[in-house]
Amino acid sequence: MTILNDVKSSLRISSSQTAFDGEIIDLIEEARNDLILSGVTSEKANGDTDALIKRAIKTYAKANFGWDNPDADRLQKSYELLKQHLSLSQEYSLFTVTFIIDDGAGGLLENAIVTFNDEERITNTSGEVVFKGISEAHNMAYTVTLDGYSDVDGVIDVEGSLSISVSMAVI
Repeated sequence: MTILNDVKSSLRISSSQTAFDGEIIDLIEEARNDLILSGVTSEKANGDTDALIKRAIKTYAKANFGWDNPDADRLQKSYELLKQHLSLSQEYSLFTVTFIIDDGAGGLLENAIVTFNDEERITNTSGEVVFKGISEAHNMAYTVTLDGYSDVDGVIDVEGSLSISVSMAVI
């Protein structure tokens, strides 16, 4: 079932009835955009399979569909609470960025210093360092330093959890 049909069903509108599809599609997009503005990742907010996202979209639509809805205030409050819950949840709003540092010849580098998101972390014996709780952002700078190697600077876009491989060159 598509999200449109899910929302229509929650509004007690038959899936074969198309007269209100434009308004309902607008409400679905408004809900998605509102979730994104509140801090829910676009990946999650634009998905159609997550039960909590679907519940939020349906509740938003029920609160805002039609003219004289006696339950509009109650439904809007319910939506706002669910939106707040989603925006505060790491599963819905934050990502993990893992850096894997090597020596350019396949060897992993321990004790490299990775500076990212205003934090400094040191790679482990597997050449890895993990930054958790990263919000979606573009043009995030990082620097990798280690004695005996040339520093590496870069910029990444965080649109989901990701791994970044960085090769360093011996000075």
